[in-house]
Amino acid sequence: MRPLRILALLLPLGACGAFSGGPPREPETPDQQACREEARTSPAMKQLDRQRMPMNDLNEDRMRREEPAILARAYRDCLRARGATLPGGVQALQPPR
Repeated sequence: MRPLRILALLLPLGACGAFSGGPPREPETPDQQACREEARTSPAMKQLDRQRMPMNDLNEDRMRREEPAILARAYRDCLRARGATLPGGVQALQPPR
């Protein structure tokens, strides 16, 4: 009986977004969607992919660290080129994975 009470107490918290990690995101604009795809296929990402060595753990760690920064830079550059505003205000948001 006790687990049911705990579950009954936790369900409303999950429904209100207490465990979601922040406020809900606004839907992406068409420019943002296009730039996200352009960032994934950018020359910098292709260059990083050419350096990938799947069986080398040190290389994979470096790839995991560098990939978000390259994606964010390409995404912001694309938005600037289109004249779109950058999301995030003072601190730029990192693109979701």
